[in-house]
Amino acid sequence: MAIRSETCRAVLHQYGIQPQRIEQRGKAAKVYTDRGVFALKPLDGEQEAAAIWHSLHYYGRHCPPFYWTRQRSPFAAEGSRLYYLQAWQEGETKAKEETVRAFFRGLARLHRATARTVEASEEEIAAYRKQKKEEWQQERAIWEERIERYETAWYMSPFQLQCCTYFHEVMRAYLFAEEQLTAWEEALEETKQWRIAWVHGKARLSHYVAPYWISWERAHWNSPVYDLIAALRVHVRTLPPLGPEWMGGIDEYEKELPLSNGERAFLYSHLAEPRGFVRCLEQYEAAPRTERNERDYVAALQRCYFAFKNMEAIVMHLVQRDAARQQEEAADHEATAEGDGSG
Repeated sequence: MAIRSETCRAVLHQYGIQPQRIEQRGKAAKVYTDRGVFALKPLDGEQEAAAIWHSLHYYGRHCPPFYWTRQRSPFAAEGSRLYYLQAWQEGETKAKEETVRAFFRGLARLHRATARTVEASEEEIAAYRKQKKEEWQQERAIWEERIERYETAWYMSPFQLQCCTYFHEVMRAYLFAEEQLTAWEEALEETKQWRIAWVHGKARLSHYVAPYWISWERAHWNSPVYDLIAALRVHVRTLPPLGPEWMGGIDEYEKELPLSNGERAFLYSHLAEPRGFVRCLEQYEAAPRTERNERDYVAALQRCYFAFKNMEAIVMHLVQRDAARQQEEAADHEATAEGDGSG
């Protein structure tokens, strides 16, 4: 929701700032003054304020300059909302190769600074896997019911035909995701440990302005792979093929913070999860036949499929990379064993 001009001026008054021009940029207001250009952002409650406050504590040097009110408060209150003020930072809009690589390396360094190991409860692990499997089973059931009905139709619509075309690929992805989730559970049952860090919560290229990270409202304690999953899910929403910089993003991340076997399995499981398709199917079915725009629904389904294929390419790259590493390790072990035997 845009910040009203009078509200913006009232908030800026608490900082002793007189705006010359105000531009709305998403939720934020871009404020031009004789003292520079600032970003004024509203917060949705105390939880977001706490997330920013903790982020400043953990990653202060990675956050843009943060301004305090004349009452020496980090947040300004106006009406029922809180606001904060920072120097304006223009986020990246184009995925330049080195910027993307720096993004993943920078994200790893953030996580490394706050990473800690916690005990993994078997009950919580089993409960999460059960909840996730049930979610995927429900989605598969929706797919199967729709496809069975579409295939019995005398004439399939373009949208229905497209669904049938994608069906088997999507089912294989669910199977792979479940296998990886099982591998994650088995890895944690063995180690009894899980790594957490103070994660950004909305990690994406537009929130990385080297050396700064902006928009910490969703920051919280979670597995470091949470940010990786969130970032890749946003950036795969483009036409295939995906650029090599995104394909190698996890490789760059692991140069700074290697992932455990359990973390990799969890990552692969959630990256492989087919997303958006069921929503497309349900929206199509909910629309009255006379009001369905087949072209729009097919386009929405294709966008899901393009993102799905981009993510599949990333996962396959990682799986093949891991297999090559295992072969190298096995060859090295065999060579070492032979050397010891000959000695």
